[in-house]
Amino acid sequence: MYKLRALRTRVWISAAAVALSGAGLGLATATPASAYAGYCNGQASKAMSGAGHFVAKLPAYNGNIDCQMYKGANSSGVKALQITLNQCYGRSLDEDGIFGSNTKTALMYAQGQEKIGADGGYGEETRNNIGWFFKNTRGSGGTCAFL
Repeated sequence: MYKLRALRTRVWISAAAVALSGAGLGLATATPASAYAGYCNGQASKAMSGAGHFVAKLPAYNGNIDCQMYKGANSSGVKALQITLNQCYGRSLDEDGIFGSNTKTALMYAQGQEKIGADGGYGEETRNNIGWFFKNTRGSGGTCAFL
């Protein structure tokens, strides 16, 4: 009888551990994915508060700026990021919309300047903590500012 009870206890503990680890994995993978609209596939315009004639182009997924992108991406969202890296961080990237090694290095530089995680990937933390190029729509030039 004692052996049977011990065996049942071990089976129950094993089943509970598997169920809990499965639930934990499900939560770990669902949370980051739900935080983003998707992979940046375009741009969205953002007017500077108090100066509507200054407009920045931000990477976006179907108009939603909560997107992410990494080396290998190819979109107008990458081009928006490249323009900002050139104008606000003194980089000299080709503004071709291709997220290659040079864009990743330039992004890591900007992330380092702003003292955020310099991983070379673009997401919410980077979007909210780098300076963006706001173009003057009434003339030439522009300015760099945070969102």
